[in-house]
Amino acid sequence: MSFQPFTALRHLRAALLFLLFSVSAPAQTQSYSAKAALACETYAYLRGQNAALKEVSRQFPQLHADVQAAEKSLQASYGRAAVNISRFLKEELRPSHLTVLEKQIDSLLEQQLKNPIEEKHARDFIASLKQKAALQNTTAVQKSIISFIYHDAPHQEIIDGHLNIFMTENHPKADKADLQIPIPKSWLAEEAENPQTIQQFTSCSGTGDEKIIVMAFELPDSMRGMVLSRETVSDMLPLESRLLRSETLEIGKLPGIMIEAEEIITDGGRRMKIRMLQFMAIQESILYCIQGSIGPVKAEKNLDSHIKKYEPLFRLVAANTEIDRP
Repeated sequence: MSFQPFTALRHLRAALLFLLFSVSAPAQTQSYSAKAALACETYAYLRGQNAALKEVSRQFPQLHADVQAAEKSLQASYGRAAVNISRFLKEELRPSHLTVLEKQIDSLLEQQLKNPIEEKHARDFIASLKQKAALQNTTAVQKSIISFIYHDAPHQEIIDGHLNIFMTENHPKADKADLQIPIPKSWLAEEAENPQTIQQFTSCSGTGDEKIIVMAFELPDSMRGMVLSRETVSDMLPLESRLLRSETLEIGKLPGIMIEAEEIITDGGRRMKIRMLQFMAIQESILYCIQGSIGPVKAEKNLDSHIKKYEPLFRLVAANTEIDRP
C-alpha cells in the first residue's frame, strides 16, 4: 500500500486526540480544556506535515527543490503557529504529559511514514501545501492554525486581512438593527439565548475564553434621548458588576462610550468572573453594544494581563464597526 500524505495527517490528528485524553485520564486532579485538545491536534498536524515533506524529499530527490520552496512558504506562515502552540502546551500540560505526547507523535509518524509514496501523491501534496501557506482556506485545520499564528497578538489577525464581515441584514434577531462588524476569521460564530444578543463569536475556533458579542437594545420611551456617560452607563450595570474605567469615543460615526467592567457570576455553585470592554452608541431608539470579554473564569483569577492582550483587538473591532443610518 502506498503512503498518501493527506490521509496520514487525518489519521495522525485523530490518534493524537485519543492520546490526549488517554494521557490525562489517570490524573483526576487535572483535566485539559477543549483549547488544549485543539492545540495538540494542530501541533500534531504541523509536525506530521513537516515529516511528510522530509520523506517526500528523501524518496524523490528530483522534488527536493519543490520541497524546499514549500517549506520556505510554510515557515513564513505556519512557523509562528508552531512556536505559539509549543509555548501554550508547555503552560497547559504537565511536563510528563507533554513528554509522552511528543514521543507518541514521533511513534505515530514513524508508523504513518513507513509505506512508500507514489510520486503523483507527493506532487499533489506539495502543490496543496503551497496553496495552504497563503491561509486563504476556511477549513477547520486552517482556522485553528490561524488562531495560533496570532495567539500572541490577536489584533494582528484582522490587520493582516484574515477576517469575516458580520452583517445584521436579514438576521432573525436584528429587526431594527443595521450594522456590520469585522470578526477574526478563526473565531466561531455561535447563537446566544439572550434575546438582545444578535450574535456571539468565540476565539480559537470556539474553544477559547474570549468572546465578541454583538447586542442591540430597543430603549424604552423614558430612556430615549439619553446621553451615554460614565454615570448613565454605571446605572445600567448589574449589581454584581464593578466599573473600572470609561472613555468617550465614536462607534460607526456615532458618539459613544467605552467602559471596562468586571462581573461576578455564579455558575453551578462556583463564583466566576467575566472581564469585559463594552463599546456603546445610540442611534434613534437603538442602543448598540459591542462587547469583548474574557471568561467566565475562576473569581480569584487576575485578568489584568489577559484583557490588556485582547484590548487592541476589541478596540479594532469597535473602531471598524459600521452602523447604517435610517
